[in-house]
Amino acid sequence: MDVQVVRLSDRWIMGTARRIEPASAPYEEIWRDDYDPHDAAVSALAVEPGYYGAYFGSEAPGQVDFVAGRIVPEGAEPPEGCLVRLIPGGTYARILCTMGTIGQTWSGIYAQWLPASDYAEAPDRPALEYYPPGAMDADSPVEIYVALAARR
Repeated sequence: MDVQVVRLSDRWIMGTARRIEPASAPYEEIWRDDYDPHDAAVSALAVEPGYYGAYFGSEAPGQVDFVAGRIVPEGAEPPEGCLVRLIPGGTYARILCTMGTIGQTWSGIYAQWLPASDYAEAPDRPALEYYPPGAMDADSPVEIYVALAARR
């Protein structure tokens, strides 16, 4: 697994949110039914190409708040049915994979790379998936970002 440790600046994601269990979430349904009806309005405000899936921690054990959307400027007003959340900047692990290998890549991150690294996952920042424009099939590239903190 090729991992780069990178620094990201603060950014804001605009889109739709759903509380999910990551391993069993209906991702296609979330993007198609929840996000896609708002895509034109959100895309008109986007400041970079591509889409993000952001996994924000929640108080529910085993569940996260998944935000499907795009990066917008600070202060952008969301259309009805959407929200804006801050993705705090900091140190992240950047891992490249494909749409078809996302699940096994996440498993490898948590089962192998993270335990063997000098880092722990930062609980106060979301994990991210970045899908470049046109990422629609199993061979399309995806970037995974895991928020990192110093291991204690």
